[in-house]
Amino acid sequence: MPAFLQLNILHLVVSYGINILIFIMLVRVIASWFRMDERNAFIRVLAYITDPFIQPVRRIVRPVGVLDLSFLIAWFLLITVRLLLLQALPPYW
Repeated sequence: MPAFLQLNILHLVVSYGINILIFIMLVRVIASWFRMDERNAFIRVLAYITDPFIQPVRRIVRPVGVLDLSFLIAWFLLITVRLLLLQALPPYW
């Protein structure tokens, strides 16, 4: 099979999936800086997607003053998981 036809589909799914999740977390953080209403449907969708990753960290790490470090820690953990998953996958999966 030619090299240009060998797609790393699982690599792409893992990489883009986690990148999209990280981007959604960034949008949620920026929305929280502007104090957008939590009842807004867009913010509720963002919370629905990102809460499974942020809430476990939030239970362990409490806010420091006005800073909520759970986003930053969850972000770091997602990047680490992405790196570990991509290294563990065999080539051309």
